[in-house]
Amino acid sequence: MGVNVRRPHPNLSDVARDAGVSQSTVSRVLNNSAPVRESVRARVVASLTTLGYEPPPARPNASALQGAVVLLVPDILNPFFAEIARGVQDEGGMDGSMTVLVDTTEDPQREEQILRALTGQAISGAIICGSRLSFEQLVSVRSRHRMPMVVLNRCIRHPGIPCVTVDSENATYRATRHLLDLNHTRIAYISGPSTSEASQARRRGIETALAEAALALRPELCVSSLPNVSGGFLAMSSLLAQAPVDRPTAVIVYNDIMAFGVLHAVRAHRLRVPEDISVIGFDDIAMAAHADPPLTTVAQPKYRMGRLAMQLLRRVIQGQPPPGEGYTLMESPLTVRESTGPAPSGNASGSGGPPANA
Repeated sequence: MGVNVRRPHPNLSDVARDAGVSQSTVSRVLNNSAPVRESVRARVVASLTTLGYEPPPARPNASALQGAVVLLVPDILNPFFAEIARGVQDEGGMDGSMTVLVDTTEDPQREEQILRALTGQAISGAIICGSRLSFEQLVSVRSRHRMPMVVLNRCIRHPGIPCVTVDSENATYRATRHLLDLNHTRIAYISGPSTSEASQARRRGIETALAEAALALRPELCVSSLPNVSGGFLAMSSLLAQAPVDRPTAVIVYNDIMAFGVLHAVRAHRLRVPEDISVIGFDDIAMAAHADPPLTTVAQPKYRMGRLAMQLLRRVIQGQPPPGEGYTLMESPLTVRESTGPAPSGNASGSGGPPANA
């Protein structure tokens, strides 16, 4: 080892020269990335200490998310969002955009924290699915931090935030009319999060259709639960705990995965679908056609929604105004399968409770 000459800002070359090793050996010791003989390691450590070597600070603009498009979803376990993610990813691949998927776990506080953290990252923009935040919170993130964003499954009336959604209210109106045409009058609604805009809109659609038939959505037939399979099972079990004369003969469910739990609950109570209870879901995920029985559901064009959201975000990033008013309403046909059928005998017209104007 040569004479130690301390420099104000020694670099790897200085340490390697002082220790009599290569720069790559010094790097291996610093990063512990490969085996180094103990005697050599000791020489390198001694030189690092003697020369007062300090590793350079990380570049402040380095970011693992640089240039990425962040896709926020409320439940990564719901296949509905997987189909949207595929659409976003395929469309983003057209110009080489990388998509990063983030799960907010149906937690508004977590969603807000994630969005705040993203404002400090060099991302291209964000696509937010089924946001649980208020309109004011979303606008604040967009305005204060100039984050390009597109919102899915929310009706955002803001010129700088394009949104893509379906008419949930009209969709459940049509679903309810389908059940009324099958002579159902005791119709229940199992909703998702009570603060969800989509959940509230779907309830309004049911209430409108029932009111036209001089019926009302009875409070005891409207249950809110977590929007997953277990939530559907528990909500349906509570409805089936009512006396047979009071329990529903048909139920409209917030989404398909909840409807799977509903089907399980009906079987667990030794009842049949649709002979005893008809079930309608929402989303038409791929598994809905293979449920037992195959599920009647409101279809959403999930993959195309994802692609369109990415196209709109690209326009926002490029400074182009979104088409029209930035609000895109997509089709949502009712797909009728074997989970709905005629009301069981004894479900006389009007037995669903007092008329809406009573």
